[in-house]
This record gives sequence, structure tokens and C-alpha cells, in this order.
Amino acid sequence: MNKTRWGSQIGFILATAGSAIGLGNIWRFPYVAGQNGGGSFLILYLICVFGLGYFMVMGKLAFGRIGRVNLIDGFESAAQKVNKNVSSWWGKLGGGLALFNALAVNSIYVIVISWTLFYFCESLQIMFQGTSSKLTVDIFNTLKFSFTHQFFYSLVCILVTSFVLIRGVKKGIETFSKWLMPLLFILLVFLAVRMLFLPDAIKGIMFFLTPDLSYMGITENGFSFKAFGDLFLKALGQSIYSLSMGMGVIYIYGSYLTNKSDIIKSTRWIVFLDTLVSFLAGIIIFSAVFAFNLEATGGPSLTFISLPLVFSQVIGGIFLQTIFFLLLFIAALTSLISIYEAVVNMLIDKWYMNRLWATILTATFNVIGLTVILISSTGVMSSWRIGKKDFFDILEMITGTYTMSIMALICTIFIGWIISTSVIRNLQVGHSQKLSHFFKRYIRFTLRFFAPLSFILLIFHAFFVK
Repeated sequence: MNKTRWGSQIGFILATAGSAIGLGNIWRFPYVAGQNGGGSFLILYLICVFGLGYFMVMGKLAFGRIGRVNLIDGFESAAQKVNKNVSSWWGKLGGGLALFNALAVNSIYVIVISWTLFYFCESLQIMFQGTSSKLTVDIFNTLKFSFTHQFFYSLVCILVTSFVLIRGVKKGIETFSKWLMPLLFILLVFLAVRMLFLPDAIKGIMFFLTPDLSYMGITENGFSFKAFGDLFLKALGQSIYSLSMGMGVIYIYGSYLTNKSDIIKSTRWIVFLDTLVSFLAGIIIFSAVFAFNLEATGGPSLTFISLPLVFSQVIGGIFLQTIFFLLLFIAALTSLISIYEAVVNMLIDKWYMNRLWATILTATFNVIGLTVILISSTGVMSSWRIGKKDFFDILEMITGTYTMSIMALICTIFIGWIISTSVIRNLQVGHSQKLSHFFKRYIRFTLRFFAPLSFILLIFHAFFVK
């Protein structure tokens, strides 16, 4: 039985928000929004987050508090508490996919985090002073094809993450989050305000906040359901990525809750903070991009190629760039810690390892995974590819497009159809006000119909449309 508990409500909120807030918010969200109409994408993203993601996070936290054990055994444990017997395949599929996703994403994620740490360290050395467009491209390409640089900075991230995890939930994850999450928000707000004073920044704000109806399928020739559906599914996929719904992290953090914790109030803060970071990141990126006439549709390179060019042309730009990559590193690191914890929890609770050895084993898996990916992607062993894709692209496609959505679908069906009554009852625990009948009906409807149907469409779209 899982006996680890959070020390405080604020610690839990900051740690869980930190698990959700990461590269998905500050790096991925702006470029996906830029490629999909800015304000049009933002509107559908907010609908997905608050109309669907909010209730899924709430349901998963309650599921975790009911289950109280690792995710593989959690399905049977939660079902037994409502006098139901379920097949062990629920845990094998749901927990197994969560474990695979966590291990695979760790190997990808730590490499991207290493880029943020590299850029932060180089900014301290004023490497980017007076950079040109060609130079920023050359710097990023040199980094991407350098096994040594990426491995070294990844190893630093792994060591820091392992140190936090070894200290435990209260002294490690919670304490770390209490210090770094406030710092993250202070840096974000400061940078967002500064970017608003760039010339023509208002053009970027208008792009980000004003919907382009053509992206939503509304044209002079009528309504295109396909265009609207494509945009909705992209927004849904981003909400899953942003809220960390495909790796069992939310369930694990919920399993550490006491019965005094108010899940509903906590979820409001977690989802609000997560969305706020995405919004502020959009303000920062699009203000900078439009101020210097760069392409908003530039894709992943917006952060690592376009922004250094922008910062090099702004008064105090090196200072601002250092702050930006520091906050990007902090956000990414808090997410990496939570993904590690999903694996560490499984090793401790399911296979009875102590925290030290569970963390060491998880870090070892991570080092092996990133080594294989770097060998494939840097050309050290160019034959380690499948077709034209290296292992980084393959794992990113498998997890981001398929397995995270399938895992989220399994959990949602289980919560909505097998333990929904218990989940709703558990949400009342620690909550001072009585839940309204409308709220109960809506969350049950969302978990039973709206969420599963959305995930099925997302998976179908990935398999047959793309």
C-alpha cells in the first residue's frame, strides 16, 4: 500500500502544476498555435482544456486517491473498493502503456531539456551577441548533431533529477517545486511584459488573440467540417500533451493525496496555472516574432533559432535571453522529475525496491535510451534508423501520436464506466461545498462519452487521416 503523502496542499498544487508545465507549454504550444492560425487554435485549445482536460485531471486525481497503489494494480484496487471485479488486463494495458510512455518520453525529453541548458549556459557566456540568422541556424544545427554536447547536458539534467527524486516526495519533489515554480512565474511575467514594449509587438498579440475563421472551417463558401475537425484534434492533442495525461503522472500524484485535500480546488489551480504559462509563452513568442518580421509558422525552430536572433537585436537582449532559457529549463526539469516519479513509484510499489535504487535504475534506463537516440540522430551510427526516421522521430511519433492517447482513453473509459460513482463521491472528500447535480451529471457525461469519443477520433485521425 502506498503510504507516501504530500506535506501540504500548496506543495501538491505546485508540484502537480510543475509536472504539467513544461516544454509542451513554452516550446511546443507557441509553434503549434503559430502553424494553426494563432487565435483560432487558442480558442479551441481553451475549450479542450476547460471543457475536457479540467475534468480529466480531476477524475485522474480522484482515481489516484482511490487506488492508492501503483497504476498497474490501481485499476483492480479502485474497482474492488466499489465492489466490482475487473480483469487484470486493465492494469496491464493502462499501467504498461504509462510505463512505456514514461520511459520513452524520458529519453526524448531529456535531450530537448539539454538544448535549453546548453542555450542558458552559452547565454551566460554572451555567445549569441550580434548573431545573424545564419549563425543562429548554424549554432542549433551544430548542437543537434553533436553527440558530446547533448549527452553531457542530458547527463547533468539526469543527475539533478535523480538528486531531487532520491530525497523523496516531501523533501525532494515538493520542496523543489515550492522554490522553482514561483521563480518560473516571476520570470515569465517579467519577460512577457518586456516583450510587449517591442515595436509592432501588438501585431503578434492580435495574431495570437484574434481568430482566423478560415482555420476554423468558416469561409465564404460555407463551413468545412474537415478543417474544423483537424484544428480541434490538434488542439485536443496539445491539451493532452500539456496536461501530462498520457503517462500516469496525474494518477501517481493523486495517490499521494490525503483525505483532507480538496481535489476540485486543486484542479482549478493546476489547470489555470498550466494554461497561464501557455498563454504567457504565446505572448512572449509572438510579440518577439512579429516585432522582427519573422515567420509565426516557423515550427520547433521558433524557440532555438528565431528567438536568439530577436534577443540579439534588443537592448539588454542577452540578459532577456538568459532569463528565457532559464525559465524554459526550470519548466522542463519539473516535468522530467514528475515523469521519473511515475517510473520510480512503479518500481517501489510494484517490485518493492527502495527509492535510491529505483531512482538509479530509472536514470540508467534514461541514459541507455538517450544514448541510443543520440547515436541514431547525430550520425554516429547512421544505420540505426528505420527508413528515413531516427529513433528520436520514431519515439516522438509513437508516444505523441498513439500510445499517450490510447493510455488516456483506457483510463477515461475505466473512470467513466466502472468507478464514476466512486470518483464523484471522492471529489466531495475534502471539498467544503456540496457538489451540484449539474456538476455531477456533466463530469459523468464528460468521462463516459465526450472524452472517450474525442480520444477515439484523435487516434483514428492519427492512424487513417495523417
